[in-house]
Amino acid sequence: MTDWEPPLSLFSSIDPAVAGGTFDAERLTQARYAAGLSKAKLAEQIGVTPAAIGQYESRQMSPRPDVLASLSDVLDVPVDFFTLTVGRPLTRVDGMKAHFRSLRSTTTRDRQKALAFIEQVWELANALERRVRLPELALPLDLDITSPAAAAQDLRARWGFGAKPIKHLVAQLETRGLIVSILSLASADVARVGAFSTSHLPRPVVVITPERAMSVYVHRFTVAHELGHLILHRDAAPGDAQQEREADQFAAELLTPRAQITNMLPRTVNLPKLATLSQHWGVSVDSLLIRMKETGTVSEVSVRRGYQRLNQLRAAGGDPAEPVSNFPGEMPSMLRQAATLADETGYSIANLARELRWKPARVREVLGVVDERPQLRILPPA
Repeated sequence: MTDWEPPLSLFSSIDPAVAGGTFDAERLTQARYAAGLSKAKLAEQIGVTPAAIGQYESRQMSPRPDVLASLSDVLDVPVDFFTLTVGRPLTRVDGMKAHFRSLRSTTTRDRQKALAFIEQVWELANALERRVRLPELALPLDLDITSPAAAAQDLRARWGFGAKPIKHLVAQLETRGLIVSILSLASADVARVGAFSTSHLPRPVVVITPERAMSVYVHRFTVAHELGHLILHRDAAPGDAQQEREADQFAAELLTPRAQITNMLPRTVNLPKLATLSQHWGVSVDSLLIRMKETGTVSEVSVRRGYQRLNQLRAAGGDPAEPVSNFPGEMPSMLRQAATLADETGYSIANLARELRWKPARVREVLGVVDERPQLRILPPA
């Protein structure tokens, strides 16, 4: 992609006084969520009261030009990010329509930041789709959902997986038009969220945090888990224990079908054999131990001992994790490929940034493109 990055002035060319006349309150909320700031913290940094931030976001009043400039600086967005713009859709995701692993282990700020990210992933995809034909969405909505296992079996049949291990799971989802994204390291402070997804957008979006991507096996199971939510739980209940169990059951059946895996599992907790099966099916040894318990292959006591030995092995460094970055078919690539194709036709990251009213660095971040260039700033006149 084009390396040249235009000066910031091109992205902040709208005078704050003009932008204030078309102020988009929802953009302020999104930018604040993306920055992980409370109303009080943002107010403190720009020199207004928390009540004023609330009034801006509730459309009771618009910020003065000087305040708008401060908001731009603190939230690291161009001034014109806050303007109402024809052709730049903003689709807000209700926190109750997204799937989160646990509400107890995540803060409101974490979930808000995750929601802002998922909204911007979709906005970027929408902008790219105007120039590049993305795969048609092919997520069946008429699957057999009498049980999570039945839904997984039906999906395997519909997508032609048969009885074999699923290779390149993420590529399989992207080929069918779903958006998959891994949070960049710059947003890794929401790692406690683990993963999140929503089907309440024109294209379903699944986002995985870097913590889950440290192991390709954990990553694959997490993606399958979120896919289970999209299929089974159109009415999300964030953190609901029953929905989480059902998504796990779906993922286990999708990746290791009971009809095939039962006869392949050893009759004792044999870690070397389980490691071989782990590589064959693309799941963790932990997942296979759970499968042994579920299928009644060994006793629950034996499974607990297996976990103890596995943890000892890992503590001694004998079971190194394989990061997802080593497996191209498990790394999200649809949006990056679309951006590359757009760039080849003359529509660069700079153009995307101008259309979205983002900084180019944010476009790269949402695309998952690592920017290794040094950050340069123009010095003020001496």
